[in-house]
Amino acid sequence: MVDGDYIDGTLTSYKKIGYTSVFFYASWCPFSLHLRHTFETLSFLFPQMEHLVVEQSSTLPNVLSKYGVHSFPSILLVNGTSRVRYRGRKNILSLVRFYNRITGLKPIPYYNNAELVTIESVGRPVIQLAKPSSPNNILKSDPLLAFSFVFVCLRVAMFKLPHVLHQLNNLCRSCVPHLNLEIFGETRQLMGRILQMLDIRRAWAKLRLYKTKNIHKGARNARVWASSLASVSLGESSSSRST
Repeated sequence: MVDGDYIDGTLTSYKKIGYTSVFFYASWCPFSLHLRHTFETLSFLFPQMEHLVVEQSSTLPNVLSKYGVHSFPSILLVNGTSRVRYRGRKNILSLVRFYNRITGLKPIPYYNNAELVTIESVGRPVIQLAKPSSPNNILKSDPLLAFSFVFVCLRVAMFKLPHVLHQLNNLCRSCVPHLNLEIFGETRQLMGRILQMLDIRRAWAKLRLYKTKNIHKGARNARVWASSLASVSLGESSSSRST
């Protein structure tokens, strides 16, 4: 919890030679949340001043009574023992005029009234603009810049695409003939092996047919020889009987 001594010590540690702006707010109050963004914008516009934020739930009640805070949000300008409470409208233009009237300071960098209204309507602390932005933040904050970047990338791609396609075409032309020759060579080897197998089968069939013919021819010759032999034997037996 924040007590009065802590705030006093914090204000003293700044070694005051000017004003410090103290913002008291409550997290449950929607007006406080809106004004907190505006207060952070003020810290960016007036870097020569210290800005202190105090949240109601983390502060002891006696601290609020000590600084006369009875409602939220509340802004005090503190310079040593003097305190000036802001009681005007809660917009950026009124607060800048209040700062200038009490402290005599002007915003750095300088913005005109229209620019200040634009900054407030954005609804986020301007101080964040000085921090490195992610691609998502850049896309949201400056879509025109993102569109320009995409347009440049497309132009580069259109310029390089014909050259890339030409190189790919040459590569395909150089690879396809070798591929066709290899396929043709493998096909010739395969066809040669198939024809060789067919020749072997044909020769084997001829050999089997030749053997079959020889067997049949031998059988016929044997039958003829046997019949001839039988005729001769019968002739000899008949002649011997006649004698």
